[in-house]
Amino acid sequence: MKEYVAFLLQMIIWSSFSLIEWLSGRDRLFFKGMMLCVFLYIAFLLARKIGLRTRKALWTTTLTAAMYFICQHFVWEALQ
Repeated sequence: MKEYVAFLLQMIIWSSFSLIEWLSGRDRLFFKGMMLCVFLYIAFLLARKIGLRTRKALWTTTLTAAMYFICQHFVWEALQ
């Protein structure tokens, strides 16, 4: 159950990442990469705060980030 809650909250984090990425459209790639690292760290800390062990929190964060970027890729491909 903790994994499911962490997954849902991390998807909210990734949705906010999408909004902030859209707002910072003219930023350089370096700063977008730094922003991605910050959001990855926040998502990981959230999973740890919920009570997941470090390895499970890392896997949950990796899974949600991968799922978010794969879905984002397909959505952008469909819109163009």
